[in-house]
Amino acid sequence: MLWKEILTVEFADAVKKAKGVCAIPIGCVERHGHHLPMGCDTLVAAEITRRAAEQEPVVVFPEMYFGEKSGAGEFPGTIIFPTELIAKILEQSCMEIARNGFHKIVLMNFHGGNKAFLQNFARSILMKKANFQVYVYDITMASAIHYIEQKECYPYLTQEDIACLQDYADQKKRDGHGGFMETAICYDVCPTLCRLDKREEVDGTSTRLFAEFNRLKLYTPFTWMANYPNSLACDYHPGLNERIAKAVGEYATTQAAEIFRFLKEETVSEEYLKQWLEKQN
Repeated sequence: MLWKEILTVEFADAVKKAKGVCAIPIGCVERHGHHLPMGCDTLVAAEITRRAAEQEPVVVFPEMYFGEKSGAGEFPGTIIFPTELIAKILEQSCMEIARNGFHKIVLMNFHGGNKAFLQNFARSILMKKANFQVYVYDITMASAIHYIEQKECYPYLTQEDIACLQDYADQKKRDGHGGFMETAICYDVCPTLCRLDKREEVDGTSTRLFAEFNRLKLYTPFTWMANYPNSLACDYHPGLNERIAKAVGEYATTQAAEIFRFLKEETVSEEYLKQWLEKQN
């Protein structure tokens, strides 16, 4: 149920059907090599959340295209908002969602750079002593091995597809930003926007400029962008097609739907919040 498509007279029923759960798709707008659209993360977050909500009904808030990209504005088209502004917009959105009858808000994230920020944001809501909770879920993609071992769940995959995935796993290909699986899920969500013929145009290997920082587990905001100046962190592997893409999208959707199902039924977090609020008074 997409919030923006619900009629006013239907809204109360939508909240009831969703059992008070609302999902906010969150991505960003940034470069993923030369082959994926700038809005890849947002497009995937929005579509996988929509599909999952069809399987397990929740209300889906309009997607948020801005994400945590501080200091990464060297590529044309990247959109960067101040972190405090993103937090303020998210906070006000959650307040409005709660005002409209929802008590569980799950942030459906598909941008690695958002992870720490969104977890911190969810904790910050506690400072408001609000009677709703914010949860964070990172939309997941299985490894190639999953589709090989569970191939009976994806009967449309051919022997050639399985062989491609097996070869990918055997060669221990690196699958990071803009890699095989992210390309697959984006290809499933918006195939006309993906340019698979451009996957090899830029290098996705690390410069290792900050390798010593990684070895020492020492964080600096420059590490990732310096190591991967093309905003691509992966090895190229041929063989991706619409069937493999469909399987990757199907897995992500099923897992997201399970999250919605769990949140609609569980009461542990609700009871704990109630107890926690009582202690604050």
